[in-house]
Amino acid sequence: MEGFEVVKDFSLQLDYSHLNADHVLKALLPEGVDAPSSFETVGHIIHLNLRENQLPYKYIIGQVLLDKNPHVKTVVNKVGNIDNTFRVFAMELLAGEPRTEAEVMQHGIRFRLDLAQVYWNSRLEAEHHRLVQQYFEPKEVIADIMAGVGPFAIPAALQGCTVYANDLNPSSTHYLRINARLNRVTGAVHPFTLDGREFVRLLCTTPSHRCAAAAEMHAFVLQVLALTRRYAAVELHMHVLLHAVMNLPASAIEFVDAFNGAFDPATWSGRLPLVHLYTFKTAAESEADVLDKMQRIMGGQFEAPPTVHWVRDVSPGKIMLCVTFRVPEAVAFNGRQGNITAKEQCVAEGVPEVGKAAVERKEEGSHAHCTELGTNEAKRQRT
Repeated sequence: MEGFEVVKDFSLQLDYSHLNADHVLKALLPEGVDAPSSFETVGHIIHLNLRENQLPYKYIIGQVLLDKNPHVKTVVNKVGNIDNTFRVFAMELLAGEPRTEAEVMQHGIRFRLDLAQVYWNSRLEAEHHRLVQQYFEPKEVIADIMAGVGPFAIPAALQGCTVYANDLNPSSTHYLRINARLNRVTGAVHPFTLDGREFVRLLCTTPSHRCAAAAEMHAFVLQVLALTRRYAAVELHMHVLLHAVMNLPASAIEFVDAFNGAFDPATWSGRLPLVHLYTFKTAAESEADVLDKMQRIMGGQFEAPPTVHWVRDVSPGKIMLCVTFRVPEAVAFNGRQGNITAKEQCVAEGVPEVGKAAVERKEEGSHAHCTELGTNEAKRQRT
């Protein structure tokens, strides 16, 4: 053929550099041991969850994945189940640098986190985007009750919302503040480090809640927290709270009782907030079973059928759901109806006197806790 030279014999020697990770591992691993078919990447980190028969070859697997993914610097493997309060998994280093602080980009938003100290799941990127885009509007007020490092809070703030973001893990709120700075929304994101129930009560409690002694206690808490310059505006926006996000699928459903009796009908204006709660459904459960459980814990019935969104299959027989519902009035105002005065409420509850003396005597334990809470938070802010 004109212009072409026919080559009869040609040899090509393939070495390690020509093969991808799957080809290498199939050649190295014994029969019956499969190469990992998928893994999560968090910035420069590959996070594996190896099966038992893969564990004897974990360092080989880690090194091959490190070699064949140029952007990867660290390969870790999950050790055991997530069974601690902060939902952080123990990990072991298989290959690369012992560096677990990483940066992730999701829809143009920067998130910095330490995978060894906080919970993060890159597979939820689409769900973070869906919820914010579908429900949140500029100038709305959002309470992110289990906020983590801000996968909902930061996008909501960038959308023009005011976000009160809480997490019990101090490392999570540490990185939440960093992420607010990285994305230039510091003024719109107000971090808290509280138990979820305490956070809901703090947002919803008003001066007429319970008795005057409790009201004075609440005012004291706000005064202490205001020292951080982060919590000072909470009273200004609590009456227009429109959404509450509860993103802790393993246990968020147990916290819906926090809404029972948390709202004061005398001071609350507008519609009650929409709650977006994440939870798991097992194969043995129906959606109706999950909703019935929520109502039992909440202490009341839904006023309208909730919206149930299937987020993802977590494992065989386990599905992650997002249940969106409006807090029912009968639940929100439970025990709060009527125009009883603070003094009358105290008398009805057997509190003989109100004011500072009552606070000191009746609430001594809580007072000390709040003082410590405010002092520790102020120290964190200064550092």
